[in-house]
Amino acid sequence: MAVGKVSGELKQGYTVINTARGHQWVSDQPEEAEGLDLGPKPTELLLSSLLSCKLITIRVYAERKGWNLDGIKIHLEIIGSEEKTIIEKRIEFTSNHTKEQQKRLTYISGRCPIAKMLSNSIEFKLL
Repeated sequence: MAVGKVSGELKQGYTVINTARGHQWVSDQPEEAEGLDLGPKPTELLLSSLLSCKLITIRVYAERKGWNLDGIKIHLEIIGSEEKTIIEKRIEFTSNHTKEQQKRLTYISGRCPIAKMLSNSIEFKLL
């Protein structure tokens, strides 16, 4: 069973038109990398997917607890090397959450499906 399905078409330069379920978005390389800078880089899209999943997972948990989620932001940055890729995460709480709520929400953010998927080995299969 497919959890997600996306198609992409290469356009001018490094511009890619991505499509999923009738939605379209652009990814590209910045001008300094010889792209047209018409959209986020693929690494930025990966981070966007991950932080969106984290925030949605936090929302589901907080709604069950009856907690307010106004003003929560997540910042992610890829720190890469050839041996291992590290994603640094910083959560910004601008609402009145207790330290215990902040700790729990931070933990829950690491339990999102995309984080779990990326934490496991990923096997690529050519069809």
